[in-house]
Amino acid sequence: MLASCGGGSSQTKNPPGLSSGATTTSSSSVSSLSMAVSSSVEPSSSSVISMSSSSQMSSSSIDSNVPLPIPTYGFNLGNTFESTWGFPSPTQAVFTNAANAGFNAIRIPCAWDFNADKTTYKINPAYMAQVKQAVDWSIAAGMHVLINIHWDGGWMENNIGNTVDPVIDEKLRSYWTQIATEFAGYDNRLLFAAANEPNAHNPAEMQTLMAYYQTFVNAVRAVGGNNTNRWLVLQGGGDTSWFTTLPSDSTPGRLMVEYHNYTPSLFTIIHTDQSWGKTIYFWGSAYQYSGDATRNFIFPAEGYTDSGFQQLKEQYVDKGIPVLIGEFQAAGKSYLTGDEAAYNRASTLYWNKYLVDSALAHGLSPFYWSTPNHPFNYETGAITDPEVVTVLTGGMAPPPPNGAPYAVSELSATTAGSGQVDLSWTAVSGATSYNLYRSAQSGYQPATPAVTGIIGTSYTDTGLNDGTTYYYQVVAVNNSGASGFSAEAYATTLGANPDPTKFHFETDTHRWSVSGAQIATSTEQHYAGQRSLSVSFNSAPAGTAVVDVNDIVVPAGATVTFRVWVPAGNQVTQIQPYLQDYNWAWTNSSYTNLAADAWNELTITVPSGATAPLKRLGLRITTGDAWTGTLYIDSVDWGVQSVPTGL
Repeated sequence: MLASCGGGSSQTKNPPGLSSGATTTSSSSVSSLSMAVSSSVEPSSSSVISMSSSSQMSSSSIDSNVPLPIPTYGFNLGNTFESTWGFPSPTQAVFTNAANAGFNAIRIPCAWDFNADKTTYKINPAYMAQVKQAVDWSIAAGMHVLINIHWDGGWMENNIGNTVDPVIDEKLRSYWTQIATEFAGYDNRLLFAAANEPNAHNPAEMQTLMAYYQTFVNAVRAVGGNNTNRWLVLQGGGDTSWFTTLPSDSTPGRLMVEYHNYTPSLFTIIHTDQSWGKTIYFWGSAYQYSGDATRNFIFPAEGYTDSGFQQLKEQYVDKGIPVLIGEFQAAGKSYLTGDEAAYNRASTLYWNKYLVDSALAHGLSPFYWSTPNHPFNYETGAITDPEVVTVLTGGMAPPPPNGAPYAVSELSATTAGSGQVDLSWTAVSGATSYNLYRSAQSGYQPATPAVTGIIGTSYTDTGLNDGTTYYYQVVAVNNSGASGFSAEAYATTLGANPDPTKFHFETDTHRWSVSGAQIATSTEQHYAGQRSLSVSFNSAPAGTAVVDVNDIVVPAGATVTFRVWVPAGNQVTQIQPYLQDYNWAWTNSSYTNLAADAWNELTITVPSGATAPLKRLGLRITTGDAWTGTLYIDSVDWGVQSVPTGL
């Protein structure tokens, strides 16, 4: 979901997804981050930076422990300094007007190699002066600014490889030494980013990328000045789970990471049908268009955004490593007309708004991919799309065209005692009631709301497990339908969690799927907690049913345990735990002597050489004859938590 994927708008873009223990959160507020790298993350081969101090502006009011304003409303100066085909020179009015419209940070993509001598690697002084002018205008307008090495012809990011290329390594050292020297006097409002969308295809290439990042960090730090304390940004490459260590650094707590989001690409940046899928016109459950259901993005739309950002929160933010979403954008399909155009326009605005809100709710800093004339005219600075600017800077997205209400804002969740959470939100004009969605994992809210028909703007959710973090969203409803979703809010109930495993099925099916049977959450049996996943057979003939989940990060060598309850009189002859790793390598185990009316523990060990994430993890259930009955799965885990026995 999150990727260093290429993308942008209909305009040109260079080729090239939280269990903190807090008891109260609000979907509209973001707490400041601790920037010290946690001891649970072992720096491996690169460094961290600090800040810079502008020679023209005082840095006394700048918090050096925070890389970007909170909340961040950022945009890119796209298709300018990074282009290799010529670019319009943005005027100071762009920066001034952007800041006045509510933006407080800007990312300036750069093509240093394209503008350097190919033998000496000396950067063209005229090009350096242009970038410096843009940085000065950004800071003068009151914005933080980030400069990077963008695609730049792909000299680095398309040539990662399994070993370090000395030419690439030397170019990185030379370019960043020159850049750091030019900006050595600038304060912490200026950040440096090593790359853009590096193409690491496997963990070995990720290690090569880390070596390049070490060169980047070392080069910047060696220059001195305010570079010794500047924030440096490292881009994810390949799968998010491969980026688990940071380079070493002489300055602790000054590294952050970057990812991009154009998910789903068939909606955001691809505007024609592909051999592998049709382009999508409509995104968001409230913005689907009945006139052409084949162009709707099916549920869960918002959930994919939230679950991807939750991974970034848990992997980085909760360990004190800040994250920016360096690019995102959903562009409209300009060829649509009539109702299709109206629904597509509303969908894209909602997607952009939802991404900003979800990023901020997960403690991330989002930067919209802007291009000449969208949403600013780069020559005059005029705003060409006020609605886009509004949704990017904290404003509301338009409601669905069918007359449903605006989305709910300011949702907050607060622990209210044992097994209870208090929720409140801002009233929506025209709403007659509200629906509440609940999940025990971010982004995994089921299609059916937990509570419907709430009158008023508060609700107390009861009967919850102790010591469990619950994630909530609210939609407004009127006679025309439901609104888009609020951003998530979460709270952790008091006490000890009775089922702290990865998959406990306490609120929903956690996106597990099935073939050959039916699944649901159930209170009939539970190994721990209150619920399990029921797998029901309805007179199905002898055969095989498969219950599994996709794209799960399980470390190599870990043993996954499934708790499975089978009833007396069942026709189950074999259950096979199985997995497929990132490279589709298949592993399975087998169990045939299952205890009836009891919980059976079934295990499978991820091979030591397996590559994460797992493509599939699940159970193959074989029956020897037709059978009507139900078995139950609960407390699936590979951690070290102590799971209580069944109650």
